[in-house]
Amino acid sequence: MSSLKVTRAQEEMQTLKKFIENQGIDFVQELVIIDRSKLREPCDMSYKGIEYQITYGNRKQLGDIRKTISDEGKYCGISGLPPIADYVKEVLETALEDKKDKSDEKMTLLIEPAYTSYGLFHEEGDVAFKKYFKDNEQRIGGLWQHIFVVFSGGNIQLR
Repeated sequence: MSSLKVTRAQEEMQTLKKFIENQGIDFVQELVIIDRSKLREPCDMSYKGIEYQITYGNRKQLGDIRKTISDEGKYCGISGLPPIADYVKEVLETALEDKKDKSDEKMTLLIEPAYTSYGLFHEEGDVAFKKYFKDNEQRIGGLWQHIFVVFSGGNIQLR
């Protein structure tokens, strides 16, 4: 089996693509700007004139999943899920805590959680994410113009 290394830019492009397609809009890769010399910090990429910063929630779990896939070529899933409130806290805290000082009021932040059974968009998650963010916005909210959590099948807009 040949091993292909996926770059961070390719991962971010997949998150942006999922975000755009979740809105029912066709994604046109040629409209993405990833050339660092054409972007201002802390922007990761631009699409149709909108600047995006892209990060991941519960990165440790995502790293463990990627390592297992890289080492073994497969991933079987996670046994046992935390309560939704714990999951939401982990995703938002890890995504926002270290990024808030690099936030920009003209940029949109996209947060993609690691894949778990919660990794699908659903109403319970929508309510839990919005409530946690509202309750903690002063502490972790940063300056972003818009913040979305990007799931398979839907986006949750926090700001």
